[in-house]
Amino acid sequence: MCFSASASFGASALLAGAGIVAVKKVESPRMLAFASLPILFGVQQLSEGMLWLTFSNPELDSWHNTSIYLFIFFAQVIWPIWIPFAVWLMEPDKARKKKIFSFMLMGGALSTYILYCLFAYEVSAVIESRHIRYELHFPNLVLRRSLIFLTSVVPIFLSSLRWMKLLGGALLGALILTFIFYTHYVISVWCFFAALLSALVLLIIANNKESKI
Repeated sequence: MCFSASASFGASALLAGAGIVAVKKVESPRMLAFASLPILFGVQQLSEGMLWLTFSNPELDSWHNTSIYLFIFFAQVIWPIWIPFAVWLMEPDKARKKKIFSFMLMGGALSTYILYCLFAYEVSAVIESRHIRYELHFPNLVLRRSLIFLTSVVPIFLSSLRWMKLLGGALLGALILTFIFYTHYVISVWCFFAALLSALVLLIIANNKESKI
């Protein structure tokens, strides 16, 4: 993550294990997208671990840009659409489902825009004070950040499932702390905290069986 390659690889392994367990515990296909969150976060952390290695190992230079783009693809293309989609898919309340769907549409538009930016604008990463700082030279920075927050966190609060608000509150708290203490490294640090918090998926799945959704 933001501190070392070993932290990223360790988180990746932990998340992969949690994700596999979560998927095995799923009783309804509607919960598979949500259950797979730790696995996807694990892949994202693996990409940042590889990026760390490319900074200190010239022989891995060919992986440098691939690792950057893969990490950003997950952080800013996948999550704005995947999270509201996963929450929408398993929401049993029709009124709440309709509200979550609006965030899913917003996330889809945002993901499409950022995907375009990945091809149209420069993306780079540097190490600063033992953190990775991602440089995204995309237009509309403030709007993009706001929409990523809205699409990645708000749908979780809208869910009627047990313990979802705990996950939403934890993600929001992590984001606030990241902005306060790691202002220039928000993408890397918040994604790491969000990845670890996705382990709460196990708790949510265990307390929301098919009969309840």
